[in-house]
Amino acid sequence: MKTKPLQLSRRTLPNKGVTILIFLLFFVSFSAVSQENTTPIPLLEVLKQVENTFDVKFSYIRRDLKDIEVPALNTSLNLQQTLETLSENGNLKFTRIDQRYIAVQLQQLQKISVCGILIDTESGYPIENAEISSNAKTTTTDSGGNFSIENITENSTLSIFINGFLARTINSQMLVRENNCPIVYVSQSYTYLPEVVLPNFITKGISKNIEGATTISNKDFDILPSLIEPDVLQIAQALPGIESADETAANLNVRGGTSDEFLILWDDIRMYQTGHFFGLISAFNPNLTQNVTIFKNGTNARYSEGVSGVIALESNNTIPENVEGGLGVNLTSANGYTEIPVSETFLLTLSGRTSINTGIGNPVYNEFFSKVFQNTIITNLQNNTSEGVRSTNEAFNFFDISVKALWKITDRDEIGYQFLAIDNKLNFTERFISEETSSVLQSELQQQKSTNGFSWKRNWGTNNPFSSKLLVYQSNYNRTEFTNNIDLALLASNQNKVTEKGIKADVTYPLNKETTLNAGYQYTDTNIENAVTNSNSNTIDTEDNSLYSNAFFIGGNVSLFEGLTNISAGLRYTNFENIASGFLEPRLHLDQKIDRNWRATLSGELKHQAIYQTINIRNNLLGVETRDWLLAGVTNNEILQSKQLGVGINYSPNNWIVATDIFLKNVTGINTSNLGFRNQLQDTNFTGEYNVKGAEVSVNKKLENANIWLSYTFQDNTYNFPEVQPATFRNNLDINHSVTLAGSFDYKDFSFSLGNTFKSGLPYTTPVAGNPISIEEGESTINYNEPNNETLPSYFRSDFSAAYKFKIDETFRGNINLAILNIFNRSNSLNRYYILETEEDTPTIQQVDEFSLGLTPNISLQLLF
Repeated sequence: MKTKPLQLSRRTLPNKGVTILIFLLFFVSFSAVSQENTTPIPLLEVLKQVENTFDVKFSYIRRDLKDIEVPALNTSLNLQQTLETLSENGNLKFTRIDQRYIAVQLQQLQKISVCGILIDTESGYPIENAEISSNAKTTTTDSGGNFSIENITENSTLSIFINGFLARTINSQMLVRENNCPIVYVSQSYTYLPEVVLPNFITKGISKNIEGATTISNKDFDILPSLIEPDVLQIAQALPGIESADETAANLNVRGGTSDEFLILWDDIRMYQTGHFFGLISAFNPNLTQNVTIFKNGTNARYSEGVSGVIALESNNTIPENVEGGLGVNLTSANGYTEIPVSETFLLTLSGRTSINTGIGNPVYNEFFSKVFQNTIITNLQNNTSEGVRSTNEAFNFFDISVKALWKITDRDEIGYQFLAIDNKLNFTERFISEETSSVLQSELQQQKSTNGFSWKRNWGTNNPFSSKLLVYQSNYNRTEFTNNIDLALLASNQNKVTEKGIKADVTYPLNKETTLNAGYQYTDTNIENAVTNSNSNTIDTEDNSLYSNAFFIGGNVSLFEGLTNISAGLRYTNFENIASGFLEPRLHLDQKIDRNWRATLSGELKHQAIYQTINIRNNLLGVETRDWLLAGVTNNEILQSKQLGVGINYSPNNWIVATDIFLKNVTGINTSNLGFRNQLQDTNFTGEYNVKGAEVSVNKKLENANIWLSYTFQDNTYNFPEVQPATFRNNLDINHSVTLAGSFDYKDFSFSLGNTFKSGLPYTTPVAGNPISIEEGESTINYNEPNNETLPSYFRSDFSAAYKFKIDETFRGNINLAILNIFNRSNSLNRYYILETEEDTPTIQQVDEFSLGLTPNISLQLLF
């Protein structure tokens, strides 16, 4: 008999205007109705509700409880009060196995004796010194894996712990002593899972763990406004402190940092391209993203780079019993995926997605296209006053393909291969015919990304919790842009190419129930090549630079004072040999439990970043803003260094969660030439720093079938460039206030979500009133005020989404999702700058505004099997 490996969890794991008015009235009304429901309902349904509400798990014999009915839950009660009420109404007894698992029994049960033989699933050998617990009684297995417990209650639950980790629970009825003791199979292959301290934080599927990270489970995820599918990069924007200043999915700004300061990993490989359609759509197929871990501070020492944070995306690592997959289509793309268990030990996963953009009247494509290409060559052709016939043709396409193979070659060894390819391509052709001349201008912009990775995981012994992982990978990125004037035979192009090769080795060892250690090594070799071609001057300029590093880290997690104090700490050392630089960086997160409802946290870290981006303003042949990757240590670009310190308080009583965090952050080594300034700093090359002080607050209330949350972020974000006057001024990403009020409601197979987002406007620089143009030696320039002296109007947006799940037969099921972004079609200004134009030898200033997406409806249909 072959039993599938179980994933172990630590024994110490505990449970874990008008629009606004309408929104609040909707939920208040529903809450009142739900509390008036007194009709008896099956006990099994109530237990499921309690599990979802309080993040606990019940163990019981279904046949003993299936005919019992109890009154509907009173949502104002806490867990203990709920259990007492159910105990009284259903003649039940609840017994805590640990902080999360609870056994449910009928009263007046008899005493029995049980025994068993514990056998390792993978090796077939008996397991020695495993701990078996039932209520107050505990025993351990001998060298033959044998155990027995006398005089325990009938239908009680036994918990099996191996090296302090919960391996399995089993009902006592399955172990009743007769002629022979039954065999109990247990897998010792496990992954360390940090304890969850705030389950369903913000909404279902988002949690905070004891290491200070936020986790997102795609499998358990509920619904958010504006989403038709669980796009993890858009889900992340629901968290306080994470914004997208340009309203894209891929360009995330964490605590005032630029998007390139947020390290994004896919199965532990760095991604240099994360979006389709210039970032408006995530490049990661939502069907394949199982778990996501986000660090904003106190980052685990195994992660380098990303001075503003880390988001680690993980695909599926378990082998299903049957073939699973799905096909889907929406107004931007069509997709498909499948997970094929070729055998009990081999899994093949395939997925693909391609754009849909040529449909007449496609509202999403039209809105996306208008936003991306506003104020560019493509959308400003109508301003051309030349007499003649002008025609244009544009084609924008994207796709992504992924392949993953997982092979359990032995009971303790697992090897994997992952491949991901991402492609975006824009072709634009302009034809002009007049009486005197004709011309054809072709332009193209293409972004390509591919990764290959081989991994090997091993658990080293039957009773030895030591485990290791080795990853060897290569990651490639290529952005190519060219313009070709066919009639004049003029070709101009530029290219930004990244090639990264790396090795990562990790080891994990739980010393005991309270302490887990991890250590590792990482080698990274990154090459970046830039090439510029101009046939008019017959020049090809190429720049090729490499940077390689060796890094070592050690860290651990310690639980003290019976789980009241938990410390996650680490130390990382990185050496860049070819530029003779080294960095020793401590990381820390402390979680202190004050009582059952209150927790305090302290986080701190030092980090560096040697690979980041520069924003191209002029060198973009189509007029679309592009971003090139570059290496620190060359052309006056320093290695970025960050320091961050944060303290927080979490309060979680009775279906409420209130989480607060106050932080200070400093990043040095930034350069004005890379930040996309469109003022007097546009052509400068000054080095400086930015400083952020801020606070984040989240309030969440869970009702029976509804969830409401409010999040608020305050930031004071300033630059400091000693060579600029004034030296200190507002950061381009200084969003002082950001507020989100949203909620979701489930009714049978329907889910609904409505949300409102308010943000302070971004800063911009104005010309001097009364003297906007300066003329020196016949050359005109804009005479600017101090950098970022004004603020754009506030940003406000309302979004809605709905989902319907239905079952077709025993094999197929479906989802229909509807999302409406920016319900009221509000024009939100995202950027404002000024350009100098000359008409009849007279210089004039033109104001240019970039606006957000307008009303954007989308709908999707998904067939799953």
